[in-house]
Amino acid sequence: MPITFLKAQIHLTIHRYLFGLGSFIILSLFLTACNPTLTLALSTPTIPAPIAQSATPPPTPAPTPTIITITPVPAVIPIVEPQKPLYTLRAQFNYSRHTLLVEEQIDYTNNTESVLSDLVLAVEPNIHPGVFKLKDLKQADSPISNYTLENNQLKLTLSSPLAAAHSIRLTIAYELYLPIIPAPSNVVRASIFGYSDRQSNLVDWYPTIVPYQIGKGWVIHNPWFYGEHQVYEKSDFKVDVTLVDPPANLVLAGASQAAISGNHYTYTHLNARNFTFSASTMYQVFATNVGSTSITSYVFPFDAPGGRTALNDAAQSLDLYNHLFGAYPHASLSVVEADFHDGMEFDGLYFLSKGFYGTYDGTPKSYLTMIGVHETAHQWWYGRVASDQALEPWLDEALATYSELLFYSNFHPDLIKWWWGYRVDYFQPAGWVNQRIYDYGGSNPYRDGVYLRGARFLDQLRQRIGDVTFMDFIKDYAVSNADKIVTAQTFFDTLKKHSSVDISDLVKIYFKP
Repeated sequence: MPITFLKAQIHLTIHRYLFGLGSFIILSLFLTACNPTLTLALSTPTIPAPIAQSATPPPTPAPTPTIITITPVPAVIPIVEPQKPLYTLRAQFNYSRHTLLVEEQIDYTNNTESVLSDLVLAVEPNIHPGVFKLKDLKQADSPISNYTLENNQLKLTLSSPLAAAHSIRLTIAYELYLPIIPAPSNVVRASIFGYSDRQSNLVDWYPTIVPYQIGKGWVIHNPWFYGEHQVYEKSDFKVDVTLVDPPANLVLAGASQAAISGNHYTYTHLNARNFTFSASTMYQVFATNVGSTSITSYVFPFDAPGGRTALNDAAQSLDLYNHLFGAYPHASLSVVEADFHDGMEFDGLYFLSKGFYGTYDGTPKSYLTMIGVHETAHQWWYGRVASDQALEPWLDEALATYSELLFYSNFHPDLIKWWWGYRVDYFQPAGWVNQRIYDYGGSNPYRDGVYLRGARFLDQLRQRIGDVTFMDFIKDYAVSNADKIVTAQTFFDTLKKHSSVDISDLVKIYFKP
């Protein structure tokens, strides 16, 4: 659409797809015309009011039994759900000194069909020099001495093999000395974990046992300069945080709501990929509800208008995605302004860059809205349905990007053409959709192939099979694969259940053989 001003706008690095880590990109002119794309304008969803339940009626007298003869049938063996890992974390957090003393207990059940003689844990803080200090490591009450800790991987040999369906308890004591944000240039991954003058962010801050796949072994990848490399199993988290000499007005923003007693915060975050929290003395807090889900926006006071908008966008998009993709699985969602140049999703909490708030112009034609609804969508395409982010990043990023369009189609249909032009066509994206994060040769090619070309593929798929079929397929994909770690094969197998239309030409255009 025509632009009536030439206002220089700083667009800071957005969620792993704009212009490199920690860099600023200045766009002096917006695209003056865009190509329209056929897109279904979905109706705005409404949630019906709860139906009042009547009082329990008096029991009906049992009828006189009739004796009949039946043929015995074998007893049905109930399906036992695999036991999720349980992480119990007790942390003493000194906000002013940027340190944590942590005692971690992991209760892990071998849900594989193999006998395990070793375990592999991801220890993401260890990629930062001098940050992670291991103090004690035990299996039950016995010290473990046969282990290695290198980069982000802790490999340990068990004192006795762990049979299938059997459980083990690990205890780990360690200290964290938070790195400064942004990270030094010699650190491979830009720091989200760490502290600045405004906040401390505890993300991927504890060791976790990585998924195990039959025939492949432990699934863990090296960090990279852009994109994500972690693969998360669904787990349960019980977290106690005790504040040590906290400054006045310190606020903790968590992936779940805390029970607070003095300086003691207790969190329970069940059936989640991870547990994240952020702390600041500057947070201004706004809150609302969507059905039974409480949504909280944590924002620096000078960005309060943007904080209200981020809250409203999160509420609208969560309401919409509840209907399109199935119910959001948690009781709360936190939206946190980030003192770094990026956006990032975690299960139950996501960050939005301070740059998105700083350049917010009061309209939905902004990165604050666009990336906010993208991160909300990640609660489904990452939180609910996980994938291997290092090997197949398109499975969450392309769907989260396309979910932006679904949001605009519902709430701002007049901006559909703008979204395609501003978000996708301006960059003239090229490249394969389905490569690993390590294969793109830069953050811009990664963004173009995974996010933007990925969105183009999904839109052409939608046009090919039809709007109704496409939306039925997407909802089935989300619901039937909830709590799982999926692959591209899962995506296309689910698609075949809904459509027999030939899309081989689209696959050849967008997917590297």
